[in-house]
Amino acid sequence: MIGFGIAGCGAISKAHIESILAIPDAKLVAVWNRTPERAQATAEKYGCRWVADLQDLVNDPEIQVVNVCTASGAHLEPAVAAARAGKHVLVEKPLEVTTARCDAIIRAAQEAGVKLGVVFPSRTAPGNQAIKAKVEAGHFGKLILAAVAVPWYRTQEYYDSGAWRGTWALDGGGALMNQAIHNVDLLQWFAGPVAEVKAYAECLAHERIEVEDTAVAILRFANGALGHILATTSLAPGYPVRIELHGTKGGLVKNGSDVYEWPGPDGAQEAPPPPPPAATRPAERSTASNPMALSFTGHQRIIEDMIDAIRKDREPLIPGPEGRKSVALIEAIYRAARTGTAVAVDG
Repeated sequence: MIGFGIAGCGAISKAHIESILAIPDAKLVAVWNRTPERAQATAEKYGCRWVADLQDLVNDPEIQVVNVCTASGAHLEPAVAAARAGKHVLVEKPLEVTTARCDAIIRAAQEAGVKLGVVFPSRTAPGNQAIKAKVEAGHFGKLILAAVAVPWYRTQEYYDSGAWRGTWALDGGGALMNQAIHNVDLLQWFAGPVAEVKAYAECLAHERIEVEDTAVAILRFANGALGHILATTSLAPGYPVRIELHGTKGGLVKNGSDVYEWPGPDGAQEAPPPPPPAATRPAERSTASNPMALSFTGHQRIIEDMIDAIRKDREPLIPGPEGRKSVALIEAIYRAARTGTAVAVDG
């Protein structure tokens, strides 16, 4: 059995905890939260221990992996503490809210010789794995355009529900850093690193938040392709994510789970894969307006991969430096929006 500890008992911890409980060779040992009452309530709900001090969690001999589920801008402290205590670390997205803070976590894990994984469940989806394989097999040819649109919606009540929401310090940003980062990660995973960005980012539909609810960015990839990102939490009622990849041999247009183009070898078009079963599709749509209307399947795959990585002494599916890439891209987009200039991405 691989023992897990949870640092942070907020909303996303449910995905981690229920995934751990569903894995036969994983054990939920203990939970910690800055507010002890929340840790106690979580422990009573799921039948594990709770601790009031972070050091008690990371020093627990029954725990091999610490899952960091705190607010985004509070990942650094528990991740570094866990690494220094010799625990492997699995960090909910984003790795942290600046590349400097990401680098501190990566450095701590390297110095301690522990494994560091980042939770981007979208990479584990079979459809996205198939797209990545198509790109690597050269079925698109030379990439020309790569784009993603995340036209989502969050209510004012969502932002008012937690003092950390919509803040630079703890949310790290708005629609880009919190909601769209999964698909920002997918875009650069599919199309390769981004070299330069130009952007606008504004708060247009919400009140009492410091960050953007609407952002658009123009991208120039290192391979020469162009692209764009649209990320919002301002478009009621919220719509499915749209991803496009186009190259000299063919293209792909994916709207939610519906794929309209599917390039084959040598420029031939193939029949696109069928969408997921109808029963899963309402949840897909509802995540556009409800952050917790999501399947935990991807989280379970990520945690299972960490267990396998420990046993085989290999890197996790999404190691720390890979998780840093989306933060670097979003950081550059914010800088471009503030300065009104083209900004190079810190690769």
